[in-house]
Parts: sequence; structure tokens; C-alpha cells
Amino acid sequence: MTNNRVMIFIDGSNLYRRTKSLIDEGKQVDIEKLARKLLGNRKLERIFYYNTYSPSEDPEEQKSQQKFLGKLGWINHLQKRMGRLIPKEYTVKCPNPDCETEFIFKTHIQKGVDTRIAVEMVTLAVSDAYDTAILVSGDEDLVEAVDYIREHTNKKIENSCTLGKGWSIKLREAADIRIPLTKEYLEGCLV
Repeated sequence: MTNNRVMIFIDGSNLYRRTKSLIDEGKQVDIEKLARKLLGNRKLERIFYYNTYSPSEDPEEQKSQQKFLGKLGWINHLQKRMGRLIPKEYTVKCPNPDCETEFIFKTHIQKGVDTRIAVEMVTLAVSDAYDTAILVSGDEDLVEAVDYIREHTNKKIENSCTLGKGWSIKLREAADIRIPLTKEYLEGCLV
């Protein structure tokens, strides 16, 4: 008997950054359509969507993200998992030896997302909550979780990401099945 219980783990920030160049401006990936396409004819147990709130002070960007996250709440079997952002400053010195100028670069670092994906993928595999996990991310930080699941359980791991340097070679190689998110693949998954 073939088991087909599937859980989908989506690294939202990774998906957004990696697909941004593939889709037309004003369009975005419809998480429900993408999940259905990745799922095929198998049984969906749960979709986990991981991200952080935008650090932008632009009211339009904040409103857009809130609208997007609100729509996720209407997708059956989907649970949002929000991480946090930590402000980070870098001081960069002018590379010219005659220049003594320093620049301060302010950014944010995402915390808690990769760890939560890894912990939930592993604990749900060990507790036999799924037969196949579909990981939508190219982040190399998740390799150890995928390796552990493959080595210590009878679960299959599918990994989906855009082609290119954003998809860790080690993560691709750790997965049982690789699903490239190309422009053509995403065509029916946009809104």
C-alpha cells in the first residue's frame, strides 16, 4: 500500500525573494494554488507557511503584506508561523585608502524561521504525521533536518525552489525529489 499523506513547509521569505524575478510586477504566488500543484493527487495533511512581518515603514507595503497574510487565513489546512526580525547595523569603510568615510548600513535579520521549519519537519516525521514532506525553500540551513528525516525515518522529502544560486546544492542533493520552480511551472499559480 502506498502512503500519500503530505505536509508542505513553505519558507515564505525565501519563496518571495527567489520568485520575484520570475513573475510580472503586480503578480504574486498564490500559496494555495502552488500547494495544490505540488500536492498533485495525494492527501494534504497540512501546509505550514513561515515568514516574518515586514520591517518596512511604508504604509502601502505593510497594508499589502497584511492583506496577503489575511488571505492565507482562508486556506484550508494552512497554519502561519511567524518569526521575528532583529535590527542589524554594519559599518562599512570606504575601500579607497585616501577616503576615511564610513557608511552605516541598516538591515534586519530573520530569526526563528529556519529553526522552526527544521524542528517541525523533524518532530512531525518522527511522530508519523506525514509520509512525504514538500519543502519550499533553497536555504542550506535546512540540510541537517532533511538528512535526519531521511536517515532516521521512512519519510520522503521533496524540495522545491527556483533554479540558480538561491537553491543550495546540498539541500537539493539531500532531497529525494527536486521540483524546480520555473516561470512555466508557476504560471498557473499566480494572482
